[in-house]
Amino acid sequence: MATQTQEKKVVLKAIDELGRRVTPADVAAKTGLPILKATTELNTIAAETNGNLQVSTTGDIAYSFGFGFQSAYLAKGIQKILQSVGSHVFQAAYFLLRISFGIMLILSFVIVIVLFFIIILSMKMGNDRDDGGGFGFDFNFLDYLLIRDIFWWSTPPMYGNWGSYAGQGSTNYDYLAHDQLQDHYHLPSTRNKKKQNFLLNCFSFLFGDGNPNLTLEERRWQVIAQVIRANHGVVTAEQLAPYTGAKPDNEDAVLPTLVRFDGRPEVTETGHIVYVFPSLQVTARSQSTAALPTYLEEFPWQFTNVPSESLVPVYIIAGVNLLGSWWLMAQAQRVMLLVVLAPLVKALVIYGTFFCLLPLFRWMALQFLNARIEKRNIERRKNAAFVKNASPELSTKLLEAKKYSVSEKRIATTDVVYTTEKDALEQEFDPNTDKPRIL
Repeated sequence: MATQTQEKKVVLKAIDELGRRVTPADVAAKTGLPILKATTELNTIAAETNGNLQVSTTGDIAYSFGFGFQSAYLAKGIQKILQSVGSHVFQAAYFLLRISFGIMLILSFVIVIVLFFIIILSMKMGNDRDDGGGFGFDFNFLDYLLIRDIFWWSTPPMYGNWGSYAGQGSTNYDYLAHDQLQDHYHLPSTRNKKKQNFLLNCFSFLFGDGNPNLTLEERRWQVIAQVIRANHGVVTAEQLAPYTGAKPDNEDAVLPTLVRFDGRPEVTETGHIVYVFPSLQVTARSQSTAALPTYLEEFPWQFTNVPSESLVPVYIIAGVNLLGSWWLMAQAQRVMLLVVLAPLVKALVIYGTFFCLLPLFRWMALQFLNARIEKRNIERRKNAAFVKNASPELSTKLLEAKKYSVSEKRIATTDVVYTTEKDALEQEFDPNTDKPRIL
């Protein structure tokens, strides 16, 4: 039974995006995988999906796949069904986990408010019976209107006409002009704005939205392969430094790239070292001329991707929950009800404190991580500027490197002298060249 590893999935996607006719170098440049690994995966995929090999007059090999070549991986029987069910169960469990923190916040908030009013009413009734005696607690500690505002809180539109709220009304012209300004100045649009979910916002407030550089290594190898191709298969350590993050004069830092993309070092007449990657110059398609980034940028960690106005309800409820739970704790020795409910009050204090302290500690940690990310980005920018404003010595080195340029070997369909799409008996030999000829 054909199985898919993560690398195989990446190669399958690359094959489809590249037009189903590729070389190992095409796949390596698209995915950032080592050429040897790309070759291995292509051989495996070709065997499992009835793909075809095409050999050019120069002896280079291209792989050709038909429409729907991935269908061999779609019928996996019970294994695929179990994987699908497991994936859905995991997604459902993860979703429940994400909303559970918001549910617990609302639940604890409601308990705090209910206990607060019960205690206040009991104190007030005790004061009335004692004719001003008792605890002497003033009900004005928390205004009912504040509670009402919390439950009915809503954010005003970021942009718009407030005249309607003042009884003045608004016109379609106001909104039309506003939308035109948004389009012209690229302001955040209020049209079709995605509705925020309070429960998911709570999870994002607590834990953030994931690592923004999860695919950094994949991006690194992709852009390095594209830089090598853009420089006709030959580069220097200085040209790779903006992407590897190493010092421009660190030749050892190029070794992983040599291994990954089947390269070799060459020494110029003046003793400079350049790196040649002939395997990356074999292609079955026209190479893209898209502009390449001048350096590999790491993205800073975001505290949350939720808009700030959507977090205001979270701030309010979390703050009231924190202060309210600690107030209940302070009253625990004075109110018999709280003595009975002491475990519950402690749980409210723990969760209320956790909900506010965890984001604070996470924010401090992100400042440290982002400072290091910015430092690495600055180093890579400096490396890019070092190449752009090349010194006379580096300019000489770059000119010498061009002498080792490798011409692109494009395997056109007209260059194919043998293909596994046809039986060997169907392919005659050309008497002039003594090579097979495709019928």
